[in-house]
Formats: sequence, structure tokens, C-alpha cells
Amino acid sequence: MSKKDKKIEIQLSDAKIAVGKDNYDGYTLTIGKKLIGEIVELDNQFAIVKNGNVESFYKDLEKAVEILIENYNLAK
Repeated sequence: MSKKDKKIEIQLSDAKIAVGKDNYDGYTLTIGKKLIGEIVELDNQFAIVKNGNVESFYKDLEKAVEILIENYNLAK
């Protein structure tokens, strides 16, 4: 039996992201209806934000998105 391929929709949307007590323009990454992560640009770097705290910094948006997707797949 062959396994049927599933189509998965990944969406990057503009959003206001809370970091500490401040709000910044940023992005939310969702797969289907599930929120995977939030990304904010701080000091010319892209930061992954979890629970209102900065987790890590990356030089470009693509790398930050890639890390969020990897972490999501590893946690599954």
C-alpha cells in the first residue's frame, strides 16, 4: 500500500507580537489552524518569540521560519 500525500498549508502572516511589555510588528507562522511560532525583527535581526520572551536570533527571516518548522516537526 502506498501512503497518500497530505497537503499541508504553512502561512506566514503579519501581526503585532508582544515581547515583554512592548508590542512590535512581526509575523506569526501557522500550519493549518495551529500557531507554530512568532517572529519579530529586532536590531536588524529576526528573533523567535515564545511566551513573550525572545528565544533566539537569526540573520534572515527564512532561517527563522526554517528553525520554527524544524522544531515543530521534531516535537511531533
